[in-house]
Amino acid sequence: MDVRGLHIWIVGAARSGIAAARLLHERGARLFVTDLGKIGDEEKKILTDLKIPFEEGQHTIERLLKEAQLVVLSPSIPLDKPLPMAVRQSGIPLVSEIEVASWFIPPSAIVIGITGTNGKSTTTHYAAQLFALGQRNSVACGNYGRPLADALMDPARYNAFVTELSSYQLETTYSLQPDVSIFLNLQNDHQARYGSLDEYLKAKWRLVALTRSTGLVVIDESVLRRAIAIGLPLPESRITVIRGLRDARVPLTPLNEHPANQTLRKAQSRSRAHLPIPTYGLTATLPMEAQIDPDKLSYVWIEKSSTDERAVTLVVQDSQRGSANLTLEIKDPCLPGVHNQINIAAASLAAMHDGMHANIIRAQWNSATTVYKHLSHRLEDVSRGRLLVSAGGNKKSLRAINDSKATNVESTLVAVQSFSHSIRLLLGGEPKGDFYGELLPYVGKNICKIYPFGRAAPLICQQLSGIGDRLAPPSAKMLDAARLALEESEQDDVLLLSPACASFDEFKNFEHRGDAFRHWILQHMEK
Repeated sequence: MDVRGLHIWIVGAARSGIAAARLLHERGARLFVTDLGKIGDEEKKILTDLKIPFEEGQHTIERLLKEAQLVVLSPSIPLDKPLPMAVRQSGIPLVSEIEVASWFIPPSAIVIGITGTNGKSTTTHYAAQLFALGQRNSVACGNYGRPLADALMDPARYNAFVTELSSYQLETTYSLQPDVSIFLNLQNDHQARYGSLDEYLKAKWRLVALTRSTGLVVIDESVLRRAIAIGLPLPESRITVIRGLRDARVPLTPLNEHPANQTLRKAQSRSRAHLPIPTYGLTATLPMEAQIDPDKLSYVWIEKSSTDERAVTLVVQDSQRGSANLTLEIKDPCLPGVHNQINIAAASLAAMHDGMHANIIRAQWNSATTVYKHLSHRLEDVSRGRLLVSAGGNKKSLRAINDSKATNVESTLVAVQSFSHSIRLLLGGEPKGDFYGELLPYVGKNICKIYPFGRAAPLICQQLSGIGDRLAPPSAKMLDAARLALEESEQDDVLLLSPACASFDEFKNFEHRGDAFRHWILQHMEK
């Protein structure tokens, strides 16, 4: 798009706003930046060096409405606030930084769009590294990594843009055309902004609707069913439905025929654009083949091995087949947990769509052959199979996992469910009002002992008092608890830092806490 001479106002001078300003300035636009808060010194220097005028501490809406031909809105500003409402009422186009960046993506590049409530950053981080192993120069960008506009400042450098996209960013994005869109899951979040789960889904659904007709949508089955139930438009692209974890001991069965299928198929043969009114209530139970063109539909799921607790198999099946048409066996995944296997599977399907060979995908997924660099503080495997040495000089084969980002019990439950047995759980920090008793069903199963620490330790001890000697004495500091756990650990235990608490009683933030744990583990590794 030619923006030379176009008068553009950028609302918000955070990372995405500054990135949009730099890109648009390079393309010859006339710019003005406004921020209701104080603009940081580094951002001011960038604007000053580029001779881009700005204001801070206010939005002069009257001036904006007179001057602006286009407004780039920060994703942090809801559309029902006075400024965006005034812009829309005036008829001035209102767009996101992602929308601006999409105008300058090279035609030869591939775009991967990733959204969902949880797992976006992990999937983006993994997919960017996976694409780099093929014929692509990839970059992780969007809501994670670099702003997309920033990555496009050097368009010749990259030909694969792996882009995490939040609902906030998607609200005002119209021109992005992902080659592959990934919709991981949907949970209650951002209700203050959207008011209901369906409104939240509608905002994220824009990514699916924008997908190229020749592309691929990889989507969680429950999300797709909800979208169909509320009447959201299906994409023209192929669709691969994520069915999560499947028990490998249960044999594959042919696709079942629902009693209502014949009625529905007759109705669809008359008009594929509309479902007959009497069948709307059946969308929750009808097979996907009855609601989506079977020629464009496939399924993906994860099977856990019945003989090896770490091994998994990725299975892909076209909707019209009664048996799998692709299987990838992974002996020891580089990321633990079913949720992470689904994230990796989604990234792998994107790479397959781009032509990557299954052998590359298998090698990157397996711990023994991967070159994957873990996302810090999110189930980060710090020890990577090396021996740990206790204070007494005993060498132990342990897995040390840094999950410092788990600042609530819900996140810690996900971490605990990622390992099958022998977890020594470091739990504590600054309490946030969570109930630690939610961990009780796992104590004595995969959690062998809990080590409370920090300001939350007395509360943890109180709420978990019934587990006896599976609860260690409280420690004042995180590393005191870690030392005790290391001394008491046995071969093949998992030393898991997943605190379910904030970090501010001892550390600056969860990153500082995770860095301290990682540094301590590295000090105790066999040289």
